[in-house]
Amino acid sequence: MEPIKITDNKKCSGCSACYNKCPVEAIEMLPDKEGFLYPEADKGKCIGCGLCVDVCPYYKKNIVEEDKQLCFAAFNKSEKEREISSSGGIFVLLAKEIIKNNGVVFGAAYDRNFMVYHTGVENCKDLLNILGSKYVQSKVGDSYKKVEVILKQNREVLFAGTTCQIGGLRSYLGKVYPKLYCIDFICLGVPSPQVWEKYLKTFFDDIKTVNFKDKTRGWHRFSLDIKGKNTHFNRDGRNTYYFTGYFNGLYSRPSCSECIFKEGNRISDITLADCWGYPVIAPELDDNKGLSSIVIHSAKGIKLFEAIKKDLVLKKSEINLIKKYNENYCKSAPLGNRREEFWSDMDRLPYKNVCKKYCEPIKSDIISRIERKMVEVLKIYKNKRHL
Repeated sequence: MEPIKITDNKKCSGCSACYNKCPVEAIEMLPDKEGFLYPEADKGKCIGCGLCVDVCPYYKKNIVEEDKQLCFAAFNKSEKEREISSSGGIFVLLAKEIIKNNGVVFGAAYDRNFMVYHTGVENCKDLLNILGSKYVQSKVGDSYKKVEVILKQNREVLFAGTTCQIGGLRSYLGKVYPKLYCIDFICLGVPSPQVWEKYLKTFFDDIKTVNFKDKTRGWHRFSLDIKGKNTHFNRDGRNTYYFTGYFNGLYSRPSCSECIFKEGNRISDITLADCWGYPVIAPELDDNKGLSSIVIHSAKGIKLFEAIKKDLVLKKSEINLIKKYNENYCKSAPLGNRREEFWSDMDRLPYKNVCKKYCEPIKSDIISRIERKMVEVLKIYKNKRHL
């Protein structure tokens, strides 16, 4: 049997299930011209087993048998933990519960160059490395193999990632493990690691820390915060080159425009997101310090949630409201109209010039829709207060 070969980039999320599954290590995950990883098979090593094809989520669809859709708006009672989290501080509580039970938590961390990769942590000190949103596609590496080893030791594992990464993990494992808990988030799409690398190298020197969703100015309008040895960049994320290009659909992975894990195919145990509909869903819980929407899909998810419930301030919500105010729960974000032009110029122009041409911080269609939606919910909230 021929090894896996990607002929349509929209049919590969880069989940790395094929890479992890190959018994003879004949597959490498290599970057294309946009910096996204795709599998490349060495036919000299390949034994024709076909496992790489069988494990691919685009061939082997994960089926959701039951989606409980139990929904809440909530935030962590710990001010410190909520401050260092990107929204309401829910993930840190879930992770601490797993670690308390001698489990391992997998999530996205920065390497020394602030590129993003998946790794496992076993203590609360190292947990800090995988907290916070990271708007770059993470490199999965051999994380799925490591998860399998730990599960076979009868230990708990919490795996947090994009839904396509969870799809890759579940396909790789090929069976249900009662002690595996998966958390995904509502995703607009994963940006190119190559663009992120060029952005950092072009505009910053001697970087010490990066925070994609700094709350210094409040949670409602998050800031991109990058600290160097003698510099400090802190700007509304919507007014940066990086986020403007991202929101304009210039460098998300092609498969994100046709995501197979939207709507009723959420295969995680719990989905987390910012509660952007807070003026309607839970105005009494909003203090501009971070509020999460939680969707629990499985009995395992309910069990894990119940273990942390005492540490939350929460209110029951509805799936239709979460879908309404986080539209990427259901919808894939289309590729930008100028995407091809952008990548053509990336090959021939200095990156700073490309940014000025395509990524000037003017309102993108997505930002405009978000702001119109927020105006709508604020009007509803004000009207309710006057009733």
